[in-house]
Amino acid sequence: MFCNCGGILMVIRVEEPPKNLSEIEKLTYNRVCDVECANCGEIYYSQPYDTGQRLNIVKKIQD
Repeated sequence: MFCNCGGILMVIRVEEPPKNLSEIEKLTYNRVCDVECANCGEIYYSQPYDTGQRLNIVKKIQD
């Protein structure tokens, strides 16, 4: 992600998933993060951290 000034946005904080979620639900929970521009120092809050894509199911294969 890039800032309006063209600088690179660095992640400075990531949301923790709610404690009431199961381990499986935590894997698919869409977190947000706060980012700071490495060039101008501007901070952008609540930016998407996870893309919302679920993990690919690993199929059982035989050797």
